[in-house]
Amino acid sequence: MTNATFKTEREFLNAVIEANVSEAISEFAKGRIAALDKKNADRKVSKSALAHKAENDSFKTAILAALADGQIHIASELSEILGVSTQKVSALARQLAEDGTIEVDDVPIKGKGKVKGYSLPSDDDIIVDEEEDDTPEEDGAPVEDVAE
Repeated sequence: MTNATFKTEREFLNAVIEANVSEAISEFAKGRIAALDKKNADRKVSKSALAHKAENDSFKTAILAALADGQIHIASELSEILGVSTQKVSALARQLAEDGTIEVDDVPIKGKGKVKGYSLPSDDDIIVDEEEDDTPEEDGAPVEDVAE
């Protein structure tokens, strides 16, 4: 038998359910998972957490506005523009990058080495799904179907 470590009660209970154990133990584990699900569903988000999310959303919008000039900016530049800490800008920019909203590139800075630079995706990175027109064209105008 292997010594498994579980980070959460849910991981442990799922392992119990999947193991070859008695029906009573398996049912107990399923009941505990249902109780965990109910507890998580009933959990309310605090007003302060909602306020932080709204504040962070406004900072993310400000980051996108600052990047609209088409240049690559490092977190310290953005923090000066927004008036917040470099750490906060880095964390929010990382979230935007994970969503694919912005790009991250290594930027060489004299005396610092490489730091992360943030920019909006270039037009080359945007894939447009256009429907193709199957109508044959002749001299730029659609060819009419003539019945013979």
